[in-house]
Amino acid sequence: MGCSSTRHSGVPVRETARCSERDNPALHGQAPLVVSYFSKKSLTFLRGLHRNNSKAWFDEHRSEYQEHWREPYLALAEDLCEAISLGEPEYELDPKRAIYRINRDIRFSNDKTPYKTNLGITIGRREKHDPSWPAYTVRLGFDGIAIGGGLYMPEAELRDQVRRWFAANPTQSAVAPNDPAFAKHFKEIRGERNKRLPRDLAALAADEPLVFNKQWIFWAEWPDMKLLLDPDLDRFIVERWHAGRALNDVLKRAVAR
Repeated sequence: MGCSSTRHSGVPVRETARCSERDNPALHGQAPLVVSYFSKKSLTFLRGLHRNNSKAWFDEHRSEYQEHWREPYLALAEDLCEAISLGEPEYELDPKRAIYRINRDIRFSNDKTPYKTNLGITIGRREKHDPSWPAYTVRLGFDGIAIGGGLYMPEAELRDQVRRWFAANPTQSAVAPNDPAFAKHFKEIRGERNKRLPRDLAALAADEPLVFNKQWIFWAEWPDMKLLLDPDLDRFIVERWHAGRALNDVLKRAVAR
């Protein structure tokens, strides 16, 4: 990328030097250029893919995908991984392990369109699919932005451990919802719930509703893909992840062995 891609990263605050010393205005006493990760050409690509979701169209526009979607997507993932690991070093992760392929798995799906028009970045303890530790995730693309995290798919043994932990620590269920930043952005602890439980767990659920949960997550959506053009997109995401940390910190205690 040339000098027009230089931007001032929101979190952590630093310069991402992507232009040459000769072209960098910050090195000549001028204000540094501040631009977004994604551009209007990124949105044009997404709209085109949404209308023409086929291998033939994608192959014809592969260069636009690489320049206007794949490269800024990787750059954003790198900055988000760095930002989270500054405060929570257990999340230090190669950004290439935090991203997803654009190809859809259509083997068992009625929807046979081959490509995703929204892509995620998920930062876990060791990898994005680690089910035993609360994660941070963002989905971005044609449908706008969604930001969340928490414990999404714990295995049965860990799931029941978390349920019993909440039952034994009843004040902890209110820690995140009572946190001002969490309440502002996410309001409540979400997640799929069981309608019925084994008798011993059902007795615990009478006093602690979170025992019914199969997931313990935070989640919010902004359905406008023009938000991708925000020069402070990384800050927008990380500030909300920091708010969601109120739940993740509780869950870290719940999953401890």
